[in-house]
Amino acid sequence: MKFGKQLILRAADPKWSQYYLDYKMFKKFIRISYEELKNNNYNTEISKNIHEEFHRRLTQELEKIDNRYIAIEKKASESLKILDESWKDEMSDGELSEWRKSLLQVITALEELQEYVQINMAAIQKIKKKFDKNVGMNYSFLLSNIFSLSKYELNEFLSNNLPAKASTNILKAINASCELLNASYSPATPRSEKYVTSNFHFETYNYKHDIKSNDKEILNLMSKFKFMSVDMNEYLLNKARELWRKRTPPPQVPEESPNIKLLTLDDSEIPTTTCLDLESLPRGRISKLWISLIEDALKPLSVPVLVARGVKHGPVVGLTCALHGNEVNGIRVVHRLYESELNPESLHGTIVAVTVANIQGFLTSSRGFKSQDLNRLMPGKKNGSTAQQYAYNFIERIVKKFDYLIDLHTASKGRVNSLYVRANMLDDRTRKMAVLQNPQIIVHNTSPDGSLRGAAMAVGIPAITVEIGNPSIFQKRFVKNALLGVSNIISHLGMIPDEHQQAEFKPVICDKSYWIFTTKGGILSVIPEVNTWVRKGEIIATIHSIFGQLIETYTAPEDCIIIGKEIDPVASSGSRIAHIGVCHGFYSTGKVDDGHM
Repeated sequence: MKFGKQLILRAADPKWSQYYLDYKMFKKFIRISYEELKNNNYNTEISKNIHEEFHRRLTQELEKIDNRYIAIEKKASESLKILDESWKDEMSDGELSEWRKSLLQVITALEELQEYVQINMAAIQKIKKKFDKNVGMNYSFLLSNIFSLSKYELNEFLSNNLPAKASTNILKAINASCELLNASYSPATPRSEKYVTSNFHFETYNYKHDIKSNDKEILNLMSKFKFMSVDMNEYLLNKARELWRKRTPPPQVPEESPNIKLLTLDDSEIPTTTCLDLESLPRGRISKLWISLIEDALKPLSVPVLVARGVKHGPVVGLTCALHGNEVNGIRVVHRLYESELNPESLHGTIVAVTVANIQGFLTSSRGFKSQDLNRLMPGKKNGSTAQQYAYNFIERIVKKFDYLIDLHTASKGRVNSLYVRANMLDDRTRKMAVLQNPQIIVHNTSPDGSLRGAAMAVGIPAITVEIGNPSIFQKRFVKNALLGVSNIISHLGMIPDEHQQAEFKPVICDKSYWIFTTKGGILSVIPEVNTWVRKGEIIATIHSIFGQLIETYTAPEDCIIIGKEIDPVASSGSRIAHIGVCHGFYSTGKVDDGHM
């Protein structure tokens, strides 16, 4: 995987892109330095000059990053103070709206700052490792240990008063720094001290007293810059989110409608309505209902809906499951969300979950609705076919009530998927949702024609598609991580307490994806597993005849990651082989989809 291209995609926002570490410049410098050293038989003087120049360039880049960090942090801190002091218990609706809008801008800026720091820290580690490998100074061994420290431990590590019982992390960093400095500068023989923990015994240097001043400079580089050693941005972000929840206006509970009962979790009396009427539902409760979309020859055809309506105002987030009837992992995500993550009495806003969007497909464990793909018919037609009317009413009666949409899917029958997200990465709202979802892979995709996501985006509702593994099965690992992502999104929106959690994956961002198809029929074998990288020219699939003769081999057209693949061995000409993600280092601004049919 090319980290430089990943860095470009992660730093695509033009407001920030010029302030990131110049990774391309460092790669070029390292390549030229390596050739110079090799051509001069690794001359000591040249090596020294290269190290000094690298240190100078790194310091210059860190200063650039730090200046941006300080400027944004200062502005956010001042804005937050002004907003806190300007709050009044009695505000007009217009004043309150402007106040909340301003606070949301501060929160967004601080979230962007947090991401800015994380990406730059990763880039610094990567370029240091590349420098070590090619030029030969073991910076990365030191960095890998120092970067494992919390900012509190880092300050302790760099202080002159190391505690007698230092943490294991600090001891590892001490040992790493001594190995580096002793090998690089050969300081006078220092005093030896033994630091003991329950698991480690270190014979190491009393480095603060015995190493030279230029050795200290390398270590102090880690604490010189505010973005590397101070947690103020995280403190301000937590404070801003706390202020958002604290200053949410109290609910204006509507009078109970005489036509709609207050709903409980008791399944014995679940009412049927023809439209999602959120104002008719009680606050501080989870409600169940059926919403009719069309009628068949005997009765209305209704979808099951769960509504958690909070006691305080906030956005409406919609979750849709099983739009393809055999894609059921999302149902388990919703069940666990409502069972363990939501407390309507403290919830800000409303969460609506359509647990089965395609009733007919669900009952027959099939993808389609009357042999048609609902996710290619959106937004439907008011006076169209049965499936078109179903799609139209689904959008009009339910989806248009949402402020945000998370559409939960899986692979189709005969295929397997990674845990991945499709989102428009050039839209700030959906980009943030995709990153918070913490999947294995994120694919830049503007949505195919007729999709639910595309129909929602067309009416101003930010939407992402989350592909959660395989069809017709509950996969505990993927359900758990998809649930973490959904919780992160609603936490980011200020609906539940700020408890962002990291999933087990660090997403790969692909600026494009597409399918590879067979040209011949036979017995198909797809070799790489999902979520694995393959190199250009590497064999990814074979076709054998029914008698076992090799007919065709298929190779990767470029470096790519396997997003999903076919597992049904029976193949015709034009059968799918693999869904591959690629990273070219830029987002196309026009229509981008994977040709998914």
